[in-house]
Order: sequence, then C-alpha cells, then structure tokens
Amino acid sequence: MRVLMISLDRGLLGKVGSGDVIARHQKYAELCGRLDVIVLSAKPGGPRWIGENLRIIPTGSSKLFHWRKAAAIATKLLIERPYDLLITQDFAAPAGEKIRRLFRVPWIVSIHGMFFSREWLKFNPLQWYLFWRIKQAIARADAFRVNNEVIQNRLQTWGIAKPILVQPTAIDIRPFFSDSKPDNKIPRLLYVGRLSAEKNVAMLIRAVKSLPIPFRLEIVGGGAQDKALRELAKNDSRIEFLGQKNFENLPDIYREADIFVLPSDTETFGQVLMQAAAAGCAILATRTAGAARQLEHGRTG
Repeated sequence: MRVLMISLDRGLLGKVGSGDVIARHQKYAELCGRLDVIVLSAKPGGPRWIGENLRIIPTGSSKLFHWRKAAAIATKLLIERPYDLLITQDFAAPAGEKIRRLFRVPWIVSIHGMFFSREWLKFNPLQWYLFWRIKQAIARADAFRVNNEVIQNRLQTWGIAKPILVQPTAIDIRPFFSDSKPDNKIPRLLYVGRLSAEKNVAMLIRAVKSLPIPFRLEIVGGGAQDKALRELAKNDSRIEFLGQKNFENLPDIYREADIFVLPSDTETFGQVLMQAAAAGCAILATRTAGAARQLEHGRTG
C-alpha cells in the first residue's frame, strides 16, 4: 500500500526536541508498506529517505504558499505513480481538497489540535480566515481521525456525517517504564513541552513561585516564549530551564521527577501525560480534553 501524507510536523526534518515523531512515522511506514510525507516548512532541501519505505519531503515555502507548494509536490508525485490513500493534517486540508478533486484518491483528515477553539481564534482575522478555509475543505474529506471525543462532537455539529475514528496519537511508552523512584530530598517537579502561549507555562511559574516550601522545577523544551519565561523565573533559583532535549534523553529526566505538571490551556491528547505516568510520576494537569480523557481526579492525576 502506498500512502501520501501532508504534515505540519517539522520534527520530521530532524529538529531537536521533536520527540518520537520520526520513530512513529517509521512504524507507520512499516505497517502500510510505503509512506511519503510532505512537510509544510520554510526549511529548504530535497527529499530525505529514512529507511527503505519512508520519504520526507519539505515544501521549502513561506506560510502564504504552503498549501500551493504542497499540492504542487503531491501532483507531481501522483502523476509519477498513484497512491492508495491520502492523509492530511487539519491545517493542510486545503491542499488535500485540491488533490482529492484532481486525482480522486481516498482522503482522510487527521485532526490533532483544537484549531477551532476560542483560545486559538481570538480576534485575529487571519486565524478566522484559516478556520473558514479549513472547515470548508475538510467537508470534502472521505473520513477523519481525531484525538478525542470533543473533536468528534464538534465535527458532527458541523453536519459532517462521514466516518470519524477516535484514535489518540500512537506512542511507545516502554522506554519510560520505571520500577523505582529516587528518594529526592525535596519535591522535584517537571514540565516537558513547547514554550508557547497555549501551554500556559507562565501560570505554572507564577504558581510555584508562590510556594513557601523548598522544591525544584525543571522545564524542558523551547519555543517562542522561552526568553519571556526565563525572565519571569529569573529571581527564583528553584526553577531551572533545561532547554530542548532529544527523545532518548527524556526517560531519565522523567524518572528523576516526583510530580509532572501540564498547565496547558488546550490539549487534545498530551502524550507527555502517558510518558510521565509510565515513569511513575504523580500528575497535575489543567482540565483539557486530552487530560480529562486520560486522568481520573484523585486516582491517576
């Protein structure tokens, strides 16, 4: 089976801190037989082979031309040799719509994020245009895969009656299993993820700074808010920024922690919660769709 995917995950281009994304797509390729992934990215470069059946192709385009460039690359590939299935992430749906119309290849839209949430839309005219354009495009898909029932219900309220599979992102938690935890002298807290507005790490920093007890908070990740968050925490020596880490370094970091905290405003799945649980951490999380699906208050989080 030959599958063509259009993705937004720049981790496929080898970015540090991209987690298990490459290993996960290698598994997808192994299961389907052949997987080509077009990645919406400004990073230039030609196709990159990972093994014998996974090919990564960056669009090398600006944000304004991602859809057009992805559709052009896909068109060339489909002319060379047909695919059995097209999969696009939600933001790539307008490109998928064009490919579906031209080549009649079965098309699945995979929705990982809450791109339609109030927190994302705000009062930004561009975001509202993207929302309208994506919503218009996905109505023409043949089926959907979503991370949780909240997204499933939203699609159904839009009048979409096509098959919707609720299937969280597949992850391998085996590297994180731990038989024992260290006897830390003071509580050791951990956050792992992007340092961006929707992750709400600023709230976490403000909250822990108000604690009168000794503790250690380690923040792993990078992003647009890195500098501002470091500034917010600079007068508290109990808070440490570890920067971005490769996936193979994360299990040991989780195992050293007592409590994992995920303060996100919006989270559709949160694979870090599964990793933290496997490593034996107690878990605190805001009540997002992803956390509510995995955690039971007072029992597992």
